[in-house]
Amino acid sequence: MIKDRQEMLRSLLEKLHYALKEMHSGQSFPFGDYLLNHQQVVILFCVGEKEKGVPVKELTALMHVTPGAVTQFVDVLVKKKLVVREIDFSDRRSINIKLTPLAKKQFTKFKKNYFFEVSQVFREFNLSELEQFSSLLEKIKTPEGANNKEKK
Repeated sequence: MIKDRQEMLRSLLEKLHYALKEMHSGQSFPFGDYLLNHQQVVILFCVGEKEKGVPVKELTALMHVTPGAVTQFVDVLVKKKLVVREIDFSDRRSINIKLTPLAKKQFTKFKKNYFFEVSQVFREFNLSELEQFSSLLEKIKTPEGANNKEKK
């Protein structure tokens, strides 16, 4: 039996970690003829909705990894012809990552299949429980100043 708030929070964090791990652990996600890992999927979701692409710097911040790590993830996607690198003509030092025309055609179907697969960890939740869980997660706030620290 859980005795106090600290113990309850520890237990909750362990369960959240397990759920996230179950959604992505060791899984490959099919995108056309290719299997993608979690990091590659994150990149596709970041760039998939933006017509002009996403700067590498932004991917680095979103993924909380080094620019070198983003480069490695992007290199694989470039080889698979799913993304391209383009110079940002408004800032020639910046490189944007964009979906290729082929990837754009497949992205909507991929998104649908991806969400179906990862949502299986919630298969035991009924609609009311999903609404309640979503509502509770919306209460989570970014700590004061966290966004400012990332920008520095």
